[in-house]
Amino acid sequence: MGYAAQDRIHQGICMKKHPMTLAVVFALATAFASAQAQTTDSTSTDAAPVTKTKARSLDQVNVSGTLINSAQIQTATPTYTITAQDIQARGFNSVAEVLQNSVFATGAVQGPQSSGGFTQGAQTVSLYGLSPEYTLTLIDGKPISQFGQLYNGTSNFTNISNIPLSMIESIDIIPGGGSSIYGSAAIAGTVNIKTKQHMDGGEVLARFGGYTPGGGASQRISASFGKTIGKFSILASAEFDNSDPIWAYQRSLTQYNKTPVTVAFLRDYNTFRSPYTYISPADGCSAMSGLFGGTTVAAHSSVASHTGTYCGSRSVLGYTTLANQSRSYNGMLKLRYDVNDHVRIYADGLLDFQKSKWTAGSNYMWWGPADFGYVVDQATGHYLYPERVFGPEEVGNNYYGNVGRQDDLMYQGDIGANGTFGDSDWNWDLYYMRSGDVTRTSTPERMADAIDSYFLSSLGFTGQYTAGGYPIVNTANNTFFNPLSPAQYQSFMRNVGGFSSTFINNTRATVSTDKLFTLPGGDAGFAWLVEGGSQGWTQPVNPLITDGEIWGTTATAGAGTRGHVASAFELNLPLLKQVTLDLSGRYDRYSVGSGDSGSSNGKFTWKAGLEYRPFESLLLRGNYSTAFLAPDMSSLFLGPTGNYQNVTDYYLCQTQGGGKNCAQDFTEQVQGSVLANSKLKPTTASTWTAGFVWAPVQGLSIQSDFLHISISNEIALQSADQLMRTDSQCRLGALSSTSADCAAAAAQVTRDSLTGEVTNITQYYVNMSNETTNSITSEVKYQFPRSPIGRFGVQLDYNVMLKHDYQQYKGGEVINQLTNPLYSSEFKSIVSGALSWSSLNQRWSSTLYWHRYGATPNYTAMVAGYGTEGAGYLKPWITFNWSLNYSPTRKLDLSLLVNNVMNKMPPRDPTYSSFPYYNSYNYNPYGREIMAQADYRFNL
Repeated sequence: MGYAAQDRIHQGICMKKHPMTLAVVFALATAFASAQAQTTDSTSTDAAPVTKTKARSLDQVNVSGTLINSAQIQTATPTYTITAQDIQARGFNSVAEVLQNSVFATGAVQGPQSSGGFTQGAQTVSLYGLSPEYTLTLIDGKPISQFGQLYNGTSNFTNISNIPLSMIESIDIIPGGGSSIYGSAAIAGTVNIKTKQHMDGGEVLARFGGYTPGGGASQRISASFGKTIGKFSILASAEFDNSDPIWAYQRSLTQYNKTPVTVAFLRDYNTFRSPYTYISPADGCSAMSGLFGGTTVAAHSSVASHTGTYCGSRSVLGYTTLANQSRSYNGMLKLRYDVNDHVRIYADGLLDFQKSKWTAGSNYMWWGPADFGYVVDQATGHYLYPERVFGPEEVGNNYYGNVGRQDDLMYQGDIGANGTFGDSDWNWDLYYMRSGDVTRTSTPERMADAIDSYFLSSLGFTGQYTAGGYPIVNTANNTFFNPLSPAQYQSFMRNVGGFSSTFINNTRATVSTDKLFTLPGGDAGFAWLVEGGSQGWTQPVNPLITDGEIWGTTATAGAGTRGHVASAFELNLPLLKQVTLDLSGRYDRYSVGSGDSGSSNGKFTWKAGLEYRPFESLLLRGNYSTAFLAPDMSSLFLGPTGNYQNVTDYYLCQTQGGGKNCAQDFTEQVQGSVLANSKLKPTTASTWTAGFVWAPVQGLSIQSDFLHISISNEIALQSADQLMRTDSQCRLGALSSTSADCAAAAAQVTRDSLTGEVTNITQYYVNMSNETTNSITSEVKYQFPRSPIGRFGVQLDYNVMLKHDYQQYKGGEVINQLTNPLYSSEFKSIVSGALSWSSLNQRWSSTLYWHRYGATPNYTAMVAGYGTEGAGYLKPWITFNWSLNYSPTRKLDLSLLVNNVMNKMPPRDPTYSSFPYYNSYNYNPYGREIMAQADYRFNL
């Protein structure tokens, strides 16, 4: 991974020798006084000056971060690039792995390990610890439609797990604001995935591998070919990718729980005047002893007052997938036809169909009296709470009978024409583009009436109810602790379908030139575009859920479309041989509906960048930009939707716990409802960078940039914690019960009339939050002189977060996300390095890739804060990848790749008392992966 155009910048510096002046001294002082930096370049976009030939004049030069169609144009914006060769040499298996291993990816994100989450079948990335929705993802400079399902059930995001790796030429990451070029969402950064553009011949690649601890076996086969025949050229590529799941029971860290987890229990709450006890199974759990591989036993609670026994097993949570089973079919087609020397017609198509399977595990497949709260024992009048978890022997096929399925179709296509205005230096480009994502799911669900009927019957339901509506049972001869047959289990199960889709339509016209007029430093460049289109999202809820026929399940639903128009310009001005100024501006307008019922939002953003080359080996650069994020589709169109979240009940803590240990003793998972807000305004941001590129000696390049991001008016859900605090103050009389705040809290926080516990929280989207980050990214790159044993190169990349403050609402506490583990477990620093070697005859090559994640808070710190006994930090997590490549002929490459060579597991955290015993948002327990690859190239 490196800085884009770094070699070209170095070459440009060497060609322009000038004495230092007072301005140089001032610029250097300013740069180093800031002492702060951010990223930059690579050699993938390097190109010689474009000559006026037919082939060159019609070729599109995809330079990230600029509208001007010329590889010679440089901006003051750092661009971080990883090439296809680097991706292979470092062992990355997917676009998600590439981006999540970048030093910018300091934030923790949900993914396949997020059991029970909303988007377990998708992956994303968090740059600088910011929300994934603040990163704009493009393919060849064109936007990708977002994933249909919502991240954490609340926000739209781009799924990066379904982009075919073999079709990629390079990936650029442009840190900071990019809205003046690309529009909405380019706040934390822009990711531009560049696909292959030209090929003369063919290539077939096959890769096979697996993990030494077990599971995750993978196979990839791809084929590409390209040909130019007269005025016509074609490039086609296809890829098949398959991988097996990794189960928690396949890793020693997650195979067993530290204490028995519930398989079945029957709690006796008496009349809620004393701690609950367990009604012990009459047979001591012998009937259930065969469940979970014969590990189910009679177990006791660790709380002394909870007497009695329940049936439990230490193996319950092992039947959870940590990595999905995945199978992808991908295709890409690029067609070009040169009408004449000045006009080219083109069409591009990219298609990915991905089938995924996973399960959240036994911890999420259970039954309890959620539909009626409790049952009442006929003999004693006590309130009882039963709970039952299903084992693999009951589910069938070693729990494969309980996997959910997701079929995701991602597509992007465009048709257009580009060329020049006669023999002038003006270029034009006109295209129509459509991108979309269609997702269908099938999830095993419990049918409420059937499962309630089955277990009420097993408890001895009398057919009667109390005045409060609780079923009356006779437990004298209950069969609740008997195992189920697979047929009995299937009697109350049903596969329930889900659907979501998104699309983007866009038509764009661009004119540009790299020779607008001549300045003392060279030719000025200019570009202008106008575009318009629409965006849509739909995620209907299955009627079985809305009708209450599914047990214990909530859903996300909504639908809507909006229009979009925009215009942008860019000027690249080489004011002097040493100084280049880059200016850009863009206006975006979004509209929903029409007439009196319609609404619209408009936003102008701009950017100014400056490059200064005081002498041949040094480049100083900086830029300032404004950016924005239009309200995402879910915040505008989300229908009433449900979720589950952990909240601290401050009211019960005060009334029952004396106000002590609230977070530890009075935090419960409750159901929530989320509602949209059609009056939302855009999130706004400003960013600036300052840094340098220095090449003091041949082969050595040092670069560093500082990045500041300030986000205002963030769209966020109302704080559940703040609602709970307000509710407590209102109920305790600290706030007037007739105040508007108390009226809102009373309407949004619902409590059980019997127990007083919270049963539901309703939240709205509002513009209320502010966020600020400061970071420095640096790179050192050195190519050693040729030696008798080959050529060596080394590269070191480093990113450190200096600041990440978050204010949830105006006037609220400013939270330091880097030091407050209650709010964030993001990495403060990430370092990566690569040592490469190639033989003198180019037949052998090898790369050792090193990745170091900085320290993060341990579990106790995340739950109770650093001031708590046992709270602290986890050690840095360091992994190594290694690859060896042998080319017996010029057309054949054979490779051996080993990821996580030392089989490092997540840092040990003895305070992590619950499954999976590590922070699954930051780490993974996959272990060592070994792969073999063959790559054959041929002429057509």
